[in-house]
Amino acid sequence: MNVISISKKHFQKLEPFVLSREICNTEGKLYFLNYHGEEKILKKLFLSEGPIFANKLYTIELLDNYREYLPENFCLPDYLLAINGSISGFTTPYKKGTSLTTVLKDQNIDFKEQVYYLKRVGELLTQLSTIRKYTQLRDIFINDLHDSNFIVDLSNKSVTVIDLDSCKIGSNDTFPSKFLVEDSLLKNAPQKYLRNCNGRDGHIIANEQSDLYCYNIMLLNYLFGENINGMNIVDFYDYLNYLEYIGIDLRLLHSFESLVINRKNENPESYLETLTRENIFRAKKNVYKKVKKR
Repeated sequence: MNVISISKKHFQKLEPFVLSREICNTEGKLYFLNYHGEEKILKKLFLSEGPIFANKLYTIELLDNYREYLPENFCLPDYLLAINGSISGFTTPYKKGTSLTTVLKDQNIDFKEQVYYLKRVGELLTQLSTIRKYTQLRDIFINDLHDSNFIVDLSNKSVTVIDLDSCKIGSNDTFPSKFLVEDSLLKNAPQKYLRNCNGRDGHIIANEQSDLYCYNIMLLNYLFGENINGMNIVDFYDYLNYLEYIGIDLRLLHSFESLVINRKNENPESYLETLTRENIFRAKKNVYKKVKKR
């Protein structure tokens, strides 16, 4: 991969790229960079040495090596960045748009359009399954799959995946994932979600089951209106029973239940079209809590 070299003085003059409050970035700081007339986002990593840094660079190299097999809506790293001769981060093309997190919370956007974008994420997972089956790239998983890692262009209704430097590809080591944490619903099916080492710091091994887990949690969070991932198992089943009561399609409920039992997770993308405006309104936490009190 080619390297962009800049001085420390040049770097200090770069404009920071400010993320919305809903987006958490723990690995580096983002900046705007104009490189020969092309707008780019520069990610200056907090760590610039050690095994985590080495794994990050290896992941970026693998993404570049397998670029021809990857989906067009993957926003891939395109250059490594050297500041005063020291590799400190990388760049990606700048994708204009709105975080899917913001889109899903915007009451001015029709629910059908919001569901459309959620369906596009499910379609992407199907595409990755096809890539794993029919190309040389047998191991490619988004891993840190959550709504803040998708950018929506509302003008053409496209969805782009960002922050792919935390994906699982080839033989790289697994990175942390927002939804794949110890104190979450996945602890109820420990035989399905395996950790790559012992102890609290072991990350869930990224595979098709973990990506589908994250996708289903995204859908549940959209319905609930808040993060449902830390809910205890009793409350989770109570909420699923409520979703059945308000008329959510049983195939969707079957997919959600699969997350917490030793049954293969599903891609429920094709069932999302069954959702109605009333379903989505009544599924929200504030409505659910009022019904429970009756």
